Amino acid sequence: MDKSPDASLEWRELSARVDHNESKHRLRRHKAEESDHKHPVNVVHHEDRTLGERVADHAAATIGSWTFLIVQSALLAIWISVNAWAVFVAHWDPYPFILLNLLLSVQAAYAAPVLMLAGVRQSKKDRLTLEHAALEADTSSEAIDRILKNIRQNTELTVQILKELEVEA
Repeated sequence: MDKSPDASLEWRELSARVDHNESKHRLRRHKAEESDHKHPVNVVHHEDRTLGERVADHAAATIGSWTFLIVQSALLAIWISVNAWAVFVAHWDPYPFILLNLLLSVQAAYAAPVLMLAGVRQSKKDRLTLEHAALEADTSSEAIDRILKNIRQNTELTVQILKELEVEA
């Protein structure tokens, strides 16, 4: 077996293509079933999630919320207030708040990859949504072509009937 970086890259690309094709086939199967009220792309997107992806989605939803922003701002204000101005409390992190800076850096170090994972999953969902929309558009286009063909045939028949009626009259 070839251990070169190019072979590894080709294997990853092939694996991603197979996974993507499997998702497309599952999307088509689910669309054919029509037993659920949920959008087929959402169903496929949520069925494919691993534990890590579920955690990343939940963490991204939490980090991107107003509740998180307000709670974190309140905690930062309390931390700074207690360490800068509290009279009867030991100052465990005096100005310039090096411990606070360290904690925020650790939070950012973990938050960034989690948000990137959620972003990659969202782009996968967007790609599936676009492919589903294209499939629906193709199906609609075929239906419209059939309807137009039937209208043309009906028009031709109507014209023939009118001509026969004119000849008889």
